[in-house]
Amino acid sequence: MASWTSIFGSAPLQRLARALRLEADWQLLVVAAVLGILMGALALAFILPIRWLEGQLEHAIMDAGKAGTAIVVVAPVLGAIGTVLVQALIPVSFRGHGVTQVLYAVNRAQSRIPMRVAARQWLASSCTIASGGSAGPEGPIVTIGATIGSNAARLVGPGDAATTTTLLGCGAAAGLAAVFAAPLTGIFFVLEVLLRDFSARTFAPIVTAAVLSIATVQTIMGSTTPLFGTNAAAMGSATSGISIASVPAFILVAGICAVGAVFFMRTLEFAERGFTALPLPRRALPLLGAAILGIGGAVWLSATGMRSLPPFFGSGYWVVHGLLAPQGGPPTMAMAGMLVAWFAAKCLATGSTIGSGNAGGLFAPSLVAGAMLGGAIGQVLGVADLGSAPLPALVLAGMGCMVAATTHAPLAGAMLVYELSRDETIIMPVLLATVVSTLACRAMHPLSMYTSGLAALGVRQGAMADLALLRRVTVGGIGHLPGTVLLDSAPGTALVELADREGVTDAVVVDAEGRYRGIVTAQELQSALLAREALAATTVADLMRTDLPTTSEDETLDVAFHKLSARSADAIAVVQPRTRRLLGILTRERLMQAYGAELDRMG
Repeated sequence: MASWTSIFGSAPLQRLARALRLEADWQLLVVAAVLGILMGALALAFILPIRWLEGQLEHAIMDAGKAGTAIVVVAPVLGAIGTVLVQALIPVSFRGHGVTQVLYAVNRAQSRIPMRVAARQWLASSCTIASGGSAGPEGPIVTIGATIGSNAARLVGPGDAATTTTLLGCGAAAGLAAVFAAPLTGIFFVLEVLLRDFSARTFAPIVTAAVLSIATVQTIMGSTTPLFGTNAAAMGSATSGISIASVPAFILVAGICAVGAVFFMRTLEFAERGFTALPLPRRALPLLGAAILGIGGAVWLSATGMRSLPPFFGSGYWVVHGLLAPQGGPPTMAMAGMLVAWFAAKCLATGSTIGSGNAGGLFAPSLVAGAMLGGAIGQVLGVADLGSAPLPALVLAGMGCMVAATTHAPLAGAMLVYELSRDETIIMPVLLATVVSTLACRAMHPLSMYTSGLAALGVRQGAMADLALLRRVTVGGIGHLPGTVLLDSAPGTALVELADREGVTDAVVVDAEGRYRGIVTAQELQSALLAREALAATTVADLMRTDLPTTSEDETLDVAFHKLSARSADAIAVVQPRTRRLLGILTRERLMQAYGAELDRMG
């Protein structure tokens, strides 16, 4: 973490910091607080224009009469054009999209995200969502907040990998908390999904950022209503009266939402593969996806005769509003069937939008899809006179279960429902439901909607505790061994001398200028010793392996461990990335010693 000298230039402030004994952890809290306030303001600047543009689109469709059908077709295509232009003007080499980009940064890039990722997400997502694309703003605001947090770590000083990761999490939690007026949701989403680290040093700054973010939003807006507009007080009164008799209904919602979550994710994966396989330029795919969505919207308008935004367009939160509103009539199977059809349409629309390369998040579509399934189950139970749980409670449970199942984050899903309803009686059955939904979904689909994209990039997440520890330390931080070094031009007989002098061991091969060329492993050395008579006609370069990966002093131990395991190597070379100059070797034994030392240090 940066020193106070680098943050505060004046001598009085430096003396005050020393007098108050503000050490590194307190400095982290100060930066987290600033991030929280900043992200509260940025969340308003990001969300409010999107909400206004969505409203303008709906009014245009309602006021245009029969011409509204043409607007439904054209609007998504225009948004896709804007998205493609933004992506062309702000290219990024960063891999993945949305929250997957953040996960990739945490797992492979020491939590460093270029600032242009935030600008690209902001503008491209606004184009997609405001024009009716089936996506949400929560994923983008998480990415924007994570990017700002990552860069804040570089602004205040060099920092270490753990500090950068923590500030990345602070920005992400603050963004999500601001959108939903739900700090607990933001906190648990980051801890469960992004960082997978519940240590006290990580938890405290993230809590600070999330709480100050929502406080900033509520101060500016003068309201505790979430930015997407759902009335928490109304939901709370509608979910009262939940008892133990309601638990079977919640478990039913959990099971069906688990199946729905798998359908949602499989649809997205199929759409991504399908669009990628088409013989079209990559820039044309978002336009095709938007056109498919627009045609689907036109078919819906023609079939229903309605003149409103289709329920599978945009964020879809107005559908949630309607399901949570007091019901004027009795439950019907027709309504249940309609909600199931809406659910399928929402999944297909999201696949068409995101799978084709348009921008936006998956959090809102999964939330809305869960509300549709929860509402459908509530209608069926009401018709069968098994309505032991209020319909709004089942809608909320569907939202929480779908989020939990698709993200594999049961605490975040349950906290979202609690913070939206502000009803303490709903938390226990919903928490049980989100756990059941997550476990059932994982049995059918081991990867979440975020980690499946991560796996496609070649990154597999390990156990939560192992990752948290290994990410805290860099290769340079544990020190590396000098190793045994041979010139590539040396004769093969040098291997015999090496074996006689040091025994059978790995040897790193370099050129005359000290640049890394390869490794002669113990296995190759043993093979060479069995054919000593042929060594005089060879050089070390003929016997070395060039397929083994290398690491650098800046890489964290989880990355180095992955490289060691991928090729079943006992050692890899530590090189300077730009010059390829050899710095030493990292052995599996040295890495495990560092891991054990970190375990001891963490207690």
